[in-house]
Amino acid sequence: MWAPSLLLVLVVASVYGSIIQYPGKVGERVLLDLGNDVKTWKRVRKGDVEEFIKYCAAGETGPRCNGFVTADNKPAHPETKAKVFANGTLEIQSLKASDAGLYSSPDQGPIVTNQGDGIQAGVLAAHIQLNVE
Repeated sequence: MWAPSLLLVLVVASVYGSIIQYPGKVGERVLLDLGNDVKTWKRVRKGDVEEFIKYCAAGETGPRCNGFVTADNKPAHPETKAKVFANGTLEIQSLKASDAGLYSSPDQGPIVTNQGDGIQAGVLAAHIQLNVE
């Protein structure tokens, strides 16, 4: 009887094991890093709206180059002064309470390992839960 409950706990722990808790204080500069393969960042703040920002090379233009925008490329509100560096690091220049949320990259897929006999195990790529104090 307890086996299904244990399995559920293990699955939930595995999925949430890839979320990094990152504390920040209002007014601080914050640098978030998920690796060099990241060019686009996604965040979900209060209200469950997905917002995006990406690295743009010199001379490249586009709505996602100049700050966070929604999926339909409309400016995100409240605004965040942020940019993505060539190495994939996201900089938030002056943290606001409204910047709290879950940050990840659509450039990274799940991490899958083969266990043999056709069995695969996977976890989400890393996510950062930015908590603002």
